[in-house]
Parts: sequence; C-alpha cells; structure tokens
Amino acid sequence: MHARSFLDRFSESICLCYPETSRCECSYNEDTTGIEVFSIKDIVETSISPICGREGRRSLRKDRPRLTMVLALLIIAILYRVGAGLLIKGELVGWQVDVYTQKAPHSGVGLGEPSDAFAYQENVFLDANVTYNMYPVQNILVSFQVFGPPNPKQNVTFAMSASSGSTGIAQTNFTISWPEKDPETVTFGNWTVFAYIQNASDSLVFRVGWIVEVVSLAAANADPPVGGWLAAQLSLRNIAMTPKSVTLSMVLIDHSGTLIGGLVVENLTVDVEDTNLSYTFQIPYWVSPGVATLNVSLLAANGAPFCPSAPTTFLITFVGDVNGDGKVDITDLAMASAAFGSYPGHPRWDPRADVSKDNRIDILDIARVSANFGKTSP
Repeated sequence: MHARSFLDRFSESICLCYPETSRCECSYNEDTTGIEVFSIKDIVETSISPICGREGRRSLRKDRPRLTMVLALLIIAILYRVGAGLLIKGELVGWQVDVYTQKAPHSGVGLGEPSDAFAYQENVFLDANVTYNMYPVQNILVSFQVFGPPNPKQNVTFAMSASSGSTGIAQTNFTISWPEKDPETVTFGNWTVFAYIQNASDSLVFRVGWIVEVVSLAAANADPPVGGWLAAQLSLRNIAMTPKSVTLSMVLIDHSGTLIGGLVVENLTVDVEDTNLSYTFQIPYWVSPGVATLNVSLLAANGAPFCPSAPTTFLITFVGDVNGDGKVDITDLAMASAAFGSYPGHPRWDPRADVSKDNRIDILDIARVSANFGKTSP
C-alpha cells in the first residue's frame, strides 16, 4: 500500500485499535462498513518508511497533518497497551457495563445516571448492558449488588448475578421490601445498585418512598363557627422525576361522624417536588359543634392510593362563641358589646365579634351571641 493512499483513507476513517495485538481496524464511514485491518507494523512501513526516501521527503510537507494524526494514534496505542479499547474520534472505550431500570425515560441509562423513584413493594427490573468497544457481548457474568438506605433499624443488602444474553444484556429483578416493623425507616430513602463484570462496573441510585404524598395539612383559620368558613391549606410532594396526575379527595366529618362536606379534584397535576394548594369549605348551619376532622386522600388513575390518608382536626364553634373556648357565656357577650359599633380600621374593631361576617358589629351580632348564650360544645 502506498503511503499517500493509506493516509488519505486513514484521515477520514474511524479506527478500532487493539494494542495487545498491535492491530487497528479502520472503517471509512460511521456504520463501520468497509473495514480494513492494519497492523502497527503496516502503519509504520506505509506511512513512516517512505519518508526516509527521496520521494517521501519531498511529500512530507504536504502529508504532514495526516501523518501527525497517525503518529498520535501510535503513541496512544503504546500508552494503552495493557487495556485494549475502541478509539473513536479520540475516545478510548473498551469494556463497559451500564446498569439501569425499567423507569423510562429516566431509567438510569448511561454510566452513573440515576433512575426514577419506586414505591413500596414495587418490582425493580435491573438490566446491565455489557459491551466491548461499544458492541454487545454475550455470556458475560454480571453481579448485581443492592444496598438499601442506611438506617438504625435494619440495613438491606443483597447480591444477585446473571449472564448477558445475545443482545449483551443481563437481567434480574427484586421487589422493594416492606417489613412488619418500622417499614418506612427501613425502606424509604436512596437505594444504590452496583453492577460488576471483570473489567468494568457501573452504579445507579433510585429513591423509594410514597411517590406522591401529603406532607402538610392545616386549617388556616382556627375554630370556624357554625355557618362560617374553613380554609384548608395543604402541601403535596412528588418524589418522581416527572409530574404525576392524581385524584385529590377531601372529606369533612363532624364530631358525631356525620359527613358535612368535601370535594374531589380529578387529574390534578403534582409537579416534581412540592405543590401548595388551598381550598375553602362552608360549615353548614345544622352541624353539631365540636371537634371535626378533615381527611385528605391521593389516588392513582386505577383508584389505588398513592399514600396513606392525611387527617387534621379543627374545632367547629357555636355562633356567638367569640373567644372560641367551646361555650357561649358572659365573656363572649362582653367581647361583642365592647366592639359594638366598630368596623375594620376602627380602634375597637374585633373581627371575632363579627358573628354575622358583614364587616360591622351591630345589634345583629349581639342578638346571635345572646341566642346561643349558655351553650357548650360536646
């Protein structure tokens, strides 16, 4: 082979170099067709030796850029003689194993990439893609080592192995544990998976927990009276890497167990991390005063719960229980009388005495307090 023709083709090629055998395979397009095999001896003889002759010296200046690239490849081949690899546009590859899960599009494909989150008792399917010089390799034994989140109760650790198939992928699976004692402490948190072959390894991390859960729930206005309004504020958390659609169910129950209100919001989108919401409910006039409960549930499309229900309690007071102590007595009547004739901005304005909620304290408010005088909560 003439030096000029070799350099012309080599400068446009992609080469697979195997330093331990001192050979390179070079193709002239991206799909690796037209592969031609050269030994390092061939490269030296066809690209360097002619330079020693008169014609070689005459063409040295013209071929110098391409010759420089050939020499650089020779140096890299020598430096990496111990570990063979694929040299594609300057990158050495060699053996690789890439472990990932079924959670596309965030499955963890790519070295060191994390996977999307899992729920308790969900099946985890692990794939390990074994390649050499970016080509799949079968019959390679892969070990999978799994480590649960560190905790003071019980640390989950186990290992499995599987061989790669014709596509170069080794597969295994397990189910997220849910022990009888302290299940959330043992199971919830970051899990780590390591995949090992003889010459390479990879790892991925995924989170386990309630995929969507209620992290806070409160009655924004304390002790709403009969006929008044309850302002509920809640915060939802999504630990997945993509937004989730949930059905939000809120139920109000009075102290006797009677359903007094609620709502259902379908196809509610919960963004990644936290979503803050607020809803307002009117307390019916026929409700029995006392400690009531607001219960929130989050459901998936199939009706299964995303997490346990979240309850909170609040006090439904009598109309006229100005100070919210569960009874209407002389103190409430005195507070309403002291604010009589006031309005927002007035020095004596007390919004608690505005029983009728019309932004003024008049004879109607005094009458409502008097009407319930002597009543107490159950």
